[in-house]
Amino acid sequence: MAEHSATLSSDALDYLPSGSAAEKRSLAKWYAAAKLALARNRPLTTATTPPPGRHHAAELASAELDALRSVGAFTDYVVVGADNDPLIRSQAQYMALLEESLSAAEAAKLLRVDVSRVRQRVRERSLFGLEYEGSWRLPRFQFERRLVIPGLAKVLKALPSDLFPLDVVDWFLLPDPELLSDSDASPLSPREWLLSGRPIETVARLARDLTRA
Repeated sequence: MAEHSATLSSDALDYLPSGSAAEKRSLAKWYAAAKLALARNRPLTTATTPPPGRHHAAELASAELDALRSVGAFTDYVVVGADNDPLIRSQAQYMALLEESLSAAEAAKLLRVDVSRVRQRVRERSLFGLEYEGSWRLPRFQFERRLVIPGLAKVLKALPSDLFPLDVVDWFLLPDPELLSDSDASPLSPREWLLSGRPIETVARLARDLTRA
């Protein structure tokens, strides 16, 4: 998958209601960091903002700004700080997740199936999707080349159904100390474990443990 990043231009920032200039810059930096992490299938919790003075090629479009507002960014009653504020970080990460995810039609084309089959699989939890403005967005972590990662359906059905989308993505992408074999130099993430062809039940058990937590 191609890697790309985005940030807010100074002109675009003027269209964001409320919030100080520092808050708007923070949103732009976290958005760029999250998009880069997602493009590389890296966990959002380890994404860091770019150093000052670093610029990115793409800019946030007006439609993305509207989407940011729709998920609660810069509402009048929300007071956010600057770079270390968890609320502004999660808002930017959620927006990046929406932007980096595939539409149902894009996922259908990738998998060479009808779009109705993709929607069916989301409903039956053999694909992971988040609903946004009446349509499905499917995060890219669950795909590898033109295939769904092995064992995805079994693992998704073992996960709590009410997990926040950002938590689902990070759970699949963060290394887990339980996913370590003698031949491994370091723990694998659930995604890496499944892609390596190792037992699916090992990851499904970890997912069920979240349900019991």
